[in-house]
Amino acid sequence: MVTGLLHRARRFRAAYRALSGWRLFLLLFFLGGFSVLGHAPFFAWPAYAVGLSALVLALDDAKSRQRPLRSGFIRGFWFASGAFLAGTGWVANAFLVSAEDYAWLIWAPLIVLPAGLALFWGAAGALYVRFAPRHAGRIGVFTVIVMALEFLRSTILSGFPWNLPGHVFEAGGAISQTASLIGAYGLSVLALFVFSAPAALSGRGPRLARGIPLVMGVCLLLASWGYGITRLSGADDIARTDNQVLLVSLNLPQTEKRYAARHDILEQYLALSRTGDLSRVEAVIWPEGAIPAMLLDSPDLLAELSDGLPPGTRLITGTARAEYGLGGRPRAYFNSLVSISLEENGAVLEAQYDKSRLVPFGESNPLRLLTEWIGFDSLSELAPYYSPGAGARTLNLEGLPGLAPLICYEAVYPRYSPRQSNRPDWLLNISNDSWYGNSSGPQQLLNQTQYRAIEEGLPLVRVAAAGVSGQIDPYGRLIESIPSKSTEVLMITLLEGLHETPYGKYGNALWVIVLLVLAAVAHFLSVVATTHLGRALQPTEGR
Repeated sequence: MVTGLLHRARRFRAAYRALSGWRLFLLLFFLGGFSVLGHAPFFAWPAYAVGLSALVLALDDAKSRQRPLRSGFIRGFWFASGAFLAGTGWVANAFLVSAEDYAWLIWAPLIVLPAGLALFWGAAGALYVRFAPRHAGRIGVFTVIVMALEFLRSTILSGFPWNLPGHVFEAGGAISQTASLIGAYGLSVLALFVFSAPAALSGRGPRLARGIPLVMGVCLLLASWGYGITRLSGADDIARTDNQVLLVSLNLPQTEKRYAARHDILEQYLALSRTGDLSRVEAVIWPEGAIPAMLLDSPDLLAELSDGLPPGTRLITGTARAEYGLGGRPRAYFNSLVSISLEENGAVLEAQYDKSRLVPFGESNPLRLLTEWIGFDSLSELAPYYSPGAGARTLNLEGLPGLAPLICYEAVYPRYSPRQSNRPDWLLNISNDSWYGNSSGPQQLLNQTQYRAIEEGLPLVRVAAAGVSGQIDPYGRLIESIPSKSTEVLMITLLEGLHETPYGKYGNALWVIVLLVLAAVAHFLSVVATTHLGRALQPTEGR
């Protein structure tokens, strides 16, 4: 049976190696899309392993082509194009919210975005062809090169660290706990190495030598799992504070969130909020963009707010806001989180936080000078575009532990919350997931948001329009929630955080060390095993 399987594997490998041109590129494109099944909401690891291993084999074959670097780039590019189309294609839903204005631009999220992100993997493919050895140690080289380009993708031009390789491990599970040591980036190192290791079985050198990366990968997975089980063994003893907040989720399609409907939408939020026991909570929390208006500049809405909730109520919500210059003209717009205290004499602004990491083309426009001539600024309906805020900060509100706001996809960025003496007691993520319809986008965002709790060792409260709302514990587990697409309220008691994690304290230095050590060990063992096993087998093979 084993012999038969090996024979079929060789035949498949020969057929795969014989592919070229558009047939190969189409297959790589499909395999890239197939690999995304490894991410939320499926977490199908075998699909990710098949995709990465197939990519390594295709890059190995590129070495023998007439123009190997070009071939490596194209192969990496087509694989990643399929992966990013499958992983970010849901962005197209945002262009259909106002279809009469933006449907004609749908090619941008379906072609330009995946292709632009795929350039990083194309570059990784070319570098791999240039520097990877022929023996099994090439898996370590593949991991180093791809991880370096993934980190670059996550940071350059504001970055877009969406669906990092490490996100294939479901947040809150045992293996995901390793993020408390090395973050999602470190788990990405693990995922790249483990799920590309099967490709080492095909190549030069004795079979035992070729199996070294796979054995190392299995050992790494088991070690991470063991660490996670140990860390979670005390996870049920998390202390709770004396503070309670009310989460309000109103399931409203984005197409219905129009400025003209602002009063009706406000009344729906107020009526829903009044169903909770407001006398027991320190804050009522609404999601990002709850009311389609600039709340702080709307006296009529603030008056309705004060009349609709009891005096002494604190409301935390997301809203667009403007800053004005000479002549009363707006000089800047911000996507903000605000804390409003409702007093007898009206609404009082307690604190505000301006979103710093803006969604390209959704809130900001890095190519504004280029797109203005076609009449496009951004998808924002309340402002032509937003300006970035000053950065992460901790808000200290009376009666509440210090909180660090994360607006929408700011929660995708590792190590964004404040550090040291400004370290918050909990994280608050408000989001508007209704932009993305019934797609995998909100579920992927939720999984990535849960990783921030693991990395920081802090509880995270999430309030999302049309998405999952609830409380995530410091181990990344969603312990109480309002399901996606539900209209209801949830009163929660805030959890206490853990001590600062190693990743929170030392940051990216730890995973970089792990990456380099892993690659060096894999390379060394592969060279030694190939050399010594080859010598040991020579007399036998010669007989």
